[in-house]
Amino acid sequence: MAASARIGIGIGTNAAAAAATNPMAPSTTALPPHHSLFYSNRFSARRWSVRLDSFRVRPPALRVRASSADSPSSSSGGGVENVVIIGSGPAGYTAAIYAARANLKPVVFEGYQVGGVPGGQLMTTTEVENFPGFPEGITGPDLMDRMRKQAERWGAELYQEDVEFLDVKNRPFTVRSSERKVKCHSIIYATGATAKRLRLPREDEFWSRGISACAICDGASPLFKGQVLAVVGGGDTAVEEAIYLTKYARHVHLLVRRDQLRASKAMQDRFIIANVSE
Repeated sequence: MAASARIGIGIGTNAAAAAATNPMAPSTTALPPHHSLFYSNRFSARRWSVRLDSFRVRPPALRVRASSADSPSSSSGGGVENVVIIGSGPAGYTAAIYAARANLKPVVFEGYQVGGVPGGQLMTTTEVENFPGFPEGITGPDLMDRMRKQAERWGAELYQEDVEFLDVKNRPFTVRSSERKVKCHSIIYATGATAKRLRLPREDEFWSRGISACAICDGASPLFKGQVLAVVGGGDTAVEEAIYLTKYARHVHLLVRRDQLRASKAMQDRFIIANVSE
């Protein structure tokens, strides 16, 4: 299959077809020892933030509002929970299932993805055909619903609430939503990822219906196979996605706003080997 790169076309946003990962490093302690903080997170450019005592981070999967230490909240109980899980994507629910099976009685703050529903990026997909155990495929929302029910079955306590405040400086830790305040020994931070969008007209309308953020997930699907495709971005992720799509597409354009690729030299070499012209 042929592919080409178009350099310097003036795209207003330099976004790759899939969001690049930037995982935060985990803490030095692990479950079940007390007072541990875990991260399963890929950050995006969204302007959401959770207050972590004296510093701030920007998680993509939770829509977090500004909070005050004096805002009213109700306690979920008088005791200290073993573990609180923040996030309701595959990582969050998997953590909930394992923690519940270990009799740790996890508390899960599911948060909300764009559109007002928990469940992470899979809630915005249609058919998922690369998840083991479903030879005929399964929709993203159905898969997340099964994971949620499995976590509930094992005793995970689920709240469809946004986390507004975290205190990880004082122990036990404090997690607070608009509805409750929970003290806990450990936090698993699994807020997931959000693709960087171009904010083009009708982009939301065609998301998962011609616009994708995952070449590996969707490249072989009938919607994209044999078609003329475009990947937006000039970094490693964009180049990798463009090269991958040459296996399925009739033609691939790599659209870059600058006059050169900012991908690493190694990725640029692969770009040339893959017969992608500039």
